[in-house]
Amino acid sequence: MAIRCFLMMATCWSCLGCRTAGPSQREGPVSSADDPPASGVRARPVSNGTVVLAYYFHRTQRCPSCLLLETTASRTIEEHFARQLRAGQVTWTSVDMEDPQREALRRQLEVYINGLVLVRVENGVYEDAKRLDELWGLLGRPDAFSKYLVDEINARLSPGRGR
Repeated sequence: MAIRCFLMMATCWSCLGCRTAGPSQREGPVSSADDPPASGVRARPVSNGTVVLAYYFHRTQRCPSCLLLETTASRTIEEHFARQLRAGQVTWTSVDMEDPQREALRRQLEVYINGLVLVRVENGVYEDAKRLDELWGLLGRPDAFSKYLVDEINARLSPGRGR
């Protein structure tokens, strides 16, 4: 499983389309209002209680695997967490990691390659973040992909459960 995950990430990382965007090809600026603060710092109150921020980090130019991961993750979250999305308990943000305005977020979450990161915020305070690199190895297995992602989000929404 680890080898498969590594091979998927290596394939995506080596994709020239993901690495060759010039400044003139970049998307417009993205607001950083939803960026999580440093651990232990109060965040802009989105909701009382627990909030899970799902960030999909990508390059400006993307390969088919990168687009598939984003689409599959987004659909899974929309299908399984529609109520929480409407209530602001779960958020989805696609982040161009080559956008200079998102550099602070990328560095804070230690993101260097494309992928999904879940950030848990408790009562407006940033608590932790986890990269879900295992999703790359599950791209060809939609049920396993969905189960893994749903389980990870649920673990962060339920404060007493293990993470």
